[in-house]
Amino acid sequence: MAMAKQEEDNYWTSSVTKGFDFDSEENQDNFSELFGVTHKETAQLSKQVKEITSNTRAKPSSSPSSSTLSLNSDNSSSSIIRTSQPNKNYLVTNKLLSTTIHVESVLSPKDVVRSLFLGMSVDLHYFKKLTDKTALLDEAVRLGDGDVIVAVLLYLQRTLHQSVLFSVLINRQVAADQYIDMLEKQNCYKEAAVLCSQMKRSRQAAVHLYANTLKEKKKDLSVMLQQLLKNELNALTGIEMEAEIVNEHIQLLERQKPIAGLKRNEIESGKLNLSRSPLVGSPVQQDQLLGSSLLETLQYCCRFHWNTPENLLVSPAAMKSTFAITDRQFAWNACLGKLLAGGDPLPVLVTKGLFGSPKIVAGLSISRVLEIVWKMDGPSMIFDQLLPLIESSQLRCQLAKRYHRHRIVIDVLTSNKDRLALLRYRDSVNDAAVVEYVNNILKVSSTRWKN
Repeated sequence: MAMAKQEEDNYWTSSVTKGFDFDSEENQDNFSELFGVTHKETAQLSKQVKEITSNTRAKPSSSPSSSTLSLNSDNSSSSIIRTSQPNKNYLVTNKLLSTTIHVESVLSPKDVVRSLFLGMSVDLHYFKKLTDKTALLDEAVRLGDGDVIVAVLLYLQRTLHQSVLFSVLINRQVAADQYIDMLEKQNCYKEAAVLCSQMKRSRQAAVHLYANTLKEKKKDLSVMLQQLLKNELNALTGIEMEAEIVNEHIQLLERQKPIAGLKRNEIESGKLNLSRSPLVGSPVQQDQLLGSSLLETLQYCCRFHWNTPENLLVSPAAMKSTFAITDRQFAWNACLGKLLAGGDPLPVLVTKGLFGSPKIVAGLSISRVLEIVWKMDGPSMIFDQLLPLIESSQLRCQLAKRYHRHRIVIDVLTSNKDRLALLRYRDSVNDAAVVEYVNNILKVSSTRWKN
């Protein structure tokens, strides 16, 4: 029974046909037992493997992963077996393609859009009919990737007439928004205005028409804006705010022309503050005034025509009332204009508050104003007037130290009753008047110090 059991086990664990082994000398002539391979192919395969093995041993530096094995059949058909290991990106891309793109429908809109999404090169000229192009655009919108939508829109822009393309985009809001944004980057504001007008977006159409007019940069900009207001904008509805902006721009240009032609007082020009702050930028000059912004024009008028009566075009007060400039905008640009002119901006910055106490106008940031004044080498009295208006004693002391206003620092430390800090600050100052001022404060017996 034991012998019978052992023979049965050997039967299930053994095989009559022995597999082929390249290193075995017994199978050099026995090729007919290989499953699925002919005698000639097996002999050729064995020869190539031996050549590759001998070359590998002769050149240890060569990588076996770069070897290629070829099988040539009798009917001259060939297949290549590559043993090189693909990289990780190739495997990921191959897996994505295998799960999304079908071989039998390579030219379908869905697979073409997904190929674009994967970064593959795709020939879109296959889609020649309008229905095919529309299906391609719909599939790109359904995918939701902006780059793919732009790629399809660029193809449609080259192959479709503008009127046909706009008829396709009117009922596709997402694609239309992408196309309008694309036209803005191409500086095609006129085409964007036409599309917005067809989509009943009057305000966007007005903005694009206004931008198209400004793009021309011609000398007769005022005349062009008047024609725009009379013709194109008049045909749109619900654009009262945009029309008012264009009207104010026309008034500004009509005001800038005579101001740019005026001769400045040479004495006032000699008093100009030539220092420039990186926080403000370069001020507008007389030859640059025509076409500049409203606030730049206001700053220019504050520099050279501050005391002009309000009934004249160059008056800053007249500009404020004509163009509805806010108090904050007027105070800030007037301050910059006075500093650039070498004047005193305190009358513009400080006003009387409740019970006659001074306060900063229009809620301006005192620390911001002091930083500008410091960088533009403004008058020192501005610091003495504005620093006491800061409510926080800690911030007031910090800014006073930064701008070397010693008496204000001493007053803050005295109000805090910090005797040790006052002594340390006295030792750090080399000014004899400041040291004497601190000593007189320390001699006052009524002050109850904390330390």
